[in-house]
Amino acid sequence: MDPDIHNSNPGEFRGKRLRLLAHDLKFPEEGALEAVRQFILEYGGEPTSRSWVAAGLMPSERTIRRRFGSFKAAVAAALDDCK
Repeated sequence: MDPDIHNSNPGEFRGKRLRLLAHDLKFPEEGALEAVRQFILEYGGEPTSRSWVAAGLMPSERTIRRRFGSFKAAVAAALDDCK
């Protein structure tokens, strides 16, 4: 089996974790922040991870946590960009 043909993974392997390249991410950081801002406008308050899941929004709460380190960090970043 030729590994060049069968390796469809676009990321780079660095140790135990696979790190995706920025252009391979389905939801770029700015898109995730914009979704958080839309939540704030629509619901009139800051989202919690539970309220985000309950609303069924995209990107998923897990994706946001992985991208920003925590859901609270993503909300803080979205609010910082609004100021």
